[in-house]
Amino acid sequence: MTDEEFLQQVLDEQTLASDSQEHADLLAEHDRIAALLESELEDSRPSIELGGSLAKGTIVRASYDLDSICYFDNDDNGSGETLKEIREAVEEALRTEYKIEGKRSAIKLVGRLAGELRFPVDVVPGRYVDESREDVFLHQADGEKERLKTNLKKHIEHISGSGQLDIIKLAKVWKLRSDIEIKTFVLELVAIECLKDVSETTLRGRLVEFWTVLRDDMDSISIEDPANPTGNDLADVFGDSEREALSTAATIALDLVDESDWAALFGDLGTESIPSNRAIVSPRALLALGDTSHVKQHDWPVRRGHHQVGVTCSAFTRRGGRRTLDSNGHPVTDGTRFRFEASTDVPPPFDVRWQVVNTGAHAQDENGLRGREFMEARTNTGDPSTGLVHRETAEYTGKHWVECFIIKEGALWARSSAFYVNIISRQRRRTRWRPWRR
Repeated sequence: MTDEEFLQQVLDEQTLASDSQEHADLLAEHDRIAALLESELEDSRPSIELGGSLAKGTIVRASYDLDSICYFDNDDNGSGETLKEIREAVEEALRTEYKIEGKRSAIKLVGRLAGELRFPVDVVPGRYVDESREDVFLHQADGEKERLKTNLKKHIEHISGSGQLDIIKLAKVWKLRSDIEIKTFVLELVAIECLKDVSETTLRGRLVEFWTVLRDDMDSISIEDPANPTGNDLADVFGDSEREALSTAATIALDLVDESDWAALFGDLGTESIPSNRAIVSPRALLALGDTSHVKQHDWPVRRGHHQVGVTCSAFTRRGGRRTLDSNGHPVTDGTRFRFEASTDVPPPFDVRWQVVNTGAHAQDENGLRGREFMEARTNTGDPSTGLVHRETAEYTGKHWVECFIIKEGALWARSSAFYVNIISRQRRRTRWRPWRR
C-alpha cells in the first residue's frame, strides 16, 4: 500500500457519512435542543443552526462534538435586552433538560437530566448586530471584553472553501494522537495558513509541507479570525505554548515520515476509534531518559537535618514570551532559554552548586553530554549574586535535568529534586522514535 493509499483510507475511516448512525445522532440532538429552546424562549424567535465541524465539513470519527448556534435578531428583546441576559435565558432554558457548564462564549452540555448524552455539545447564544443577520455579538463570561464580534457564515466559508478539508481532518487525528493542546479552530486556521501557497496536491505532500512549516517557520506563522480580523485577537489561543506544542509534534511527525511509520501518526487501519489514552506519539511520552552512566555523584558529607531546597523554572521563547515550566512538562524547542531559581530554608551564608545533566543520543552524538561537574550559577546581568538563579539554553533532543545543591560548612545541607526538562531540537534530523503501540 502506498503512502497516499494509506492516508486516503484513514480519511475514509474517519469520515462520518451522512447516512451513519453517528451523524443521525448529532442531528437528532440538535433538533432536540432547537425544540427545547423554541419552547422555553416563547417570547423570542431564535435562529438555531448547526455550527462547528459538522457545518464546516471537518468532523472526524476519532473525536467529534455538536455545536448548536442560537442567535437572536438585533431587535429581539424577548429573552433579554443585554447579551448577558440573553445568555442567562438560554442557560435557564437548557437547565430544564441538561446539565451544563459555562465556557467563555458557549454553554457546554455535559449530560442530560434523564438519559445519556453520548458526545459533547456546545450551545452558542448571540445577537445579530443588525438587520443583515450576518455579524453577531457573543457575550464573553471572562476576558478583557464582555462581547465578541463574530460571523458564523464567514467561518464556515473560510474553512470549507480552503481546499484543505482533507488535510484539516488528518491534522485533527494527528492532534489527538500527539496530545497537542490547541483549539480545533486555531489548528484549522494554522493548516490553511501553512498551505496557502503550496502547489502540491497529494495528501502526503501537503502533510509534509504542513509539518515542515510548523517545524522550521513556526515563529513567522500569523493567523487572524476571518470573521473579525482586526477586532478579535487570537494571541490568547495561539501563543507560545501552542506554537511550541505544534513545533515539537511536527518535528517528531517528520521523523516518523522518514521512517514511513504512518501508523504511528494515524493509527492502524481498521481502528478508527481512538483509545481513551490517545497520546500515542505525544512528544512528552516519547522522550525517555537516556543513559546516565556519565553522571557524577556528589561526595560532600551529608548533614542530617530537615532543610530543603526547591527549584522552579521560567522558559523564554525565541519570540520573547515567558511562561512557567513544570518539571517533566510539555517539551520546548531548541533556542528556548531557561531561568532556574532555587529557594531554600538553609540559613545563610552558604554556597550553591548546580548540576546540569544531558541524556540521549543527540547530546551524545554532538559530544554534548553533561553531568560530570557541579558548577557555580550561570547568570545574567541583574540576577542575584546568591547563586540561587541559574541560566541555560535548550539545545539537544532528549529528557534532561537540573539539580541544586546547598553547601554550608563543607557539608551538603539540602539537595533539590531533579527538575526534568523535555527538549525537541528542530535541527536534529531522523531521530529514531519508538512509539507506544495501541
